[in-house]
Amino acid sequence: MLLACEGATSVLSSCRPVSTPCGRDSIGNNNTQEPSGELSGGQWQRITAARGFLRDAELLIMDEPSSALDPRAEDALFQAIRDRKGRATTILITHRLANVRHADRIFVLHHGRLVEAGSHDDLIATGGRYAELFSLQAAGYDATPSEDSPIPQQHLPASR
Repeated sequence: MLLACEGATSVLSSCRPVSTPCGRDSIGNNNTQEPSGELSGGQWQRITAARGFLRDAELLIMDEPSSALDPRAEDALFQAIRDRKGRATTILITHRLANVRHADRIFVLHHGRLVEAGSHDDLIATGGRYAELFSLQAAGYDATPSEDSPIPQQHLPASR
């Protein structure tokens, strides 16, 4: 149970209790100055994941568990999932293929049909749909921009 608690703690680390205008305790975001009575999508995802880790179930099914998380919270979530490896089964449903790289077995569905199965290395070596999609996503993180792909500029609103 200790590993599950550590996983839950790391997933929830970016949340803190705050007092809402209604006077009830809630979970608030560390990055906001104003307390709110509503939880963000990312906060709900952290709470849901932490509940799964605290239960320390033999089977945990997670469907797009990081879609609303910031990069640090996503990293904590997937570290907690990796910590379960060898003790429990986690079924992870995701389109973010970098997050399944460490899975024992990956199943690739296309139009509702199983088209590939294997480890990350096996699927990359096969050069099929998984390899194509993984390469496409990885190219978005290529740290060496070329003349054809300039670094995007961030447009900030003019100061007043």
